[in-house]
Amino acid sequence: MNGILALNKDMAMSTWLIVDDHPAIGFAVKAILAPLGDNTIISATDGISALAQIKEKQPQLVILDIMLNKMDGLQILQHLRQLENPGKVIIYTSLPAETYAERAWRAGASGFFGKDQDISQLASMCQLVLQGYHCFPDFMTEALQRVVEPEEKDKSALARLSDRELTVLRYLSEGLSNKDIADRLILSNKTISTYKSHLMEKLQLNSAEELVTFFDNHSVSEPPDEAQ
Repeated sequence: MNGILALNKDMAMSTWLIVDDHPAIGFAVKAILAPLGDNTIISATDGISALAQIKEKQPQLVILDIMLNKMDGLQILQHLRQLENPGKVIIYTSLPAETYAERAWRAGASGFFGKDQDISQLASMCQLVLQGYHCFPDFMTEALQRVVEPEEKDKSALARLSDRELTVLRYLSEGLSNKDIADRLILSNKTISTYKSHLMEKLQLNSAEELVTFFDNHSVSEPPDEAQ
């Protein structure tokens, strides 16, 4: 997104939802959005409560982190596809755009904003998205123009993984146990073991250690998680 719009205080009043597991970040985002109009701004700190609020309140705009407990942002996007009026979603995350921006777009997001960007620019992106624009990093221009899926052989190794597989792989790289991952995703230990087996088969690797090494070698470096 290159152009910056002037704040439009005449925007129709609506409900906006901020979803982030760090209250300080949610407060900062709310402060940025408040001048955009007399909107009702609500918040959630985990995926399950966020989805419940989306179904109940039907917000016109959702600012959504990816790394959430109980259900991550990409999972929430998949659920929103089943709703009649899901509203617009901007992914707001510290995860690298090179790995996650196109996934977010394909899952139904209208924008992608990194937590390393100037937060004051988030207001302009919200206005653009509410006007029907898609706001993604410049390197995604070609992807946004594609009509058909790229052939499997042209995809990178990480791009061939499903959103859930990538999430499990990322958690493994962070040193989480099967139980820890299962608790975060509300799945059984057996299901996580199955995902690990599928990952090793798909990536032609032989152990969890090799999975971690693979992720470290193929993923763009990610910033450390924000302090709780």
